[in-house]
Amino acid sequence: MMQQMGSGVEPMRVNRPHVRALGRRIELISMDPHFHDITIGLYETSAPDGAISYLLHSYSGRSGVDQRLRSLAASMATIGGLVIEPGEGARLRFRCGKGHRLACRRLFVEAGKVKPGVEAQVRPLQIADRTTGRTITIVHDDANTYRVTADGLDDGRAQRIGAIGRGLARLAELELIGEDATRVRTTCGHAHDELVGLLLMRALNLRAAMREQEEAMSRGMLVAPSAQKS
Repeated sequence: MMQQMGSGVEPMRVNRPHVRALGRRIELISMDPHFHDITIGLYETSAPDGAISYLLHSYSGRSGVDQRLRSLAASMATIGGLVIEPGEGARLRFRCGKGHRLACRRLFVEAGKVKPGVEAQVRPLQIADRTTGRTITIVHDDANTYRVTADGLDDGRAQRIGAIGRGLARLAELELIGEDATRVRTTCGHAHDELVGLLLMRALNLRAAMREQEEAMSRGMLVAPSAQKS
């Protein structure tokens, strides 16, 4: 019952221990096809020293949820080059300590496609380009710089690898180097081969990748605990 105003009695405060300080939600798997269609959120948190970490969380009360979250975290760690933090919960971070938020969002979605029990695979820095019939190879030039190359005839090659370089920069928030757009570098100063390999496939068709991102953004807000399937 609500207290009457002017009674001099402090209003009743309701403690909600089930509500956790999760951080900022940056991505969502609205219906996990591999575990009872539960909703899983990816949350970003900052440590006092400025390091960024990511937490996987679901409000579902189903048995086995924690195991599913750990499995998803393991897939993210493998294909994205992240480190799983010790302690309770499925929490990860990049070795460089930076966020790389946009790339991590895409990593989360891709890792969600890996079936439980199936070992996730690191994507190589090379891929067949069906559009041109070329083999696209990413050359790691130095600590944080990557160069897009392609085999085959010169005709159309520069335009194609430039487009892929711009795609990588757009998808992973990398910096473009030079006017030809064939070289990119990470903003943190560290290598991220796993992320670059993962996003190379998407960079071949940037338009489709951006459309997928728009669809992901339209999925709506995280399902509340009361509405989550149990």
